[in-house]
Amino acid sequence: MSATKEIADLEREYRSFNWPRPVFELALRWLRERDPGPSQEVTLVHGDFRHGNLIIGADGVRAVLDWELAHVGDPMEDLGWICVNSWRFGEIDKPVGGFGTREELFAGYEGAGRKVDPDRVMFWEVMGTLRWGIMCCGMMQRFRQGPDHSMERAMIGRRSSETEIDLLRLLAPRGG
Repeated sequence: MSATKEIADLEREYRSFNWPRPVFELALRWLRERDPGPSQEVTLVHGDFRHGNLIIGADGVRAVLDWELAHVGDPMEDLGWICVNSWRFGEIDKPVGGFGTREELFAGYEGAGRKVDPDRVMFWEVMGTLRWGIMCCGMMQRFRQGPDHSMERAMIGRRSSETEIDLLRLLAPRGG
């Protein structure tokens, strides 16, 4: 799937809720205006790469779980996803999963012989944040409309407002 198609799919899903959110509108416009086009490199992308899907032992990473979203695509997508604020669990100043900096992530990635494109990573971080926000809205919609009125859906659904704050932080002009 291309970034262009994913933006269109996210927008279609968001509009289906008939639940206007100005920050989501802003993020969709930002993504459309900065769509980087097809990646020069295409690799296996995990699709949900974050510490909640890692098993780590004393000797480092032992396993990567939850491959159901794996696909062929832009390798910067996984780097952007692990930087989404929702996976930091309060460690907002450590953008890589709440345990590191982007510079450390990029250095490790490049140390393994891969090239990082920070602009593409930022694009995918914004895309991931919006994607998670829309997924949260979907949970709330399913809670509201039934048949699953579980507390879990309601709790995840309320997190959509957190993603709006995250998007505003990401999209705010930098500097003076």
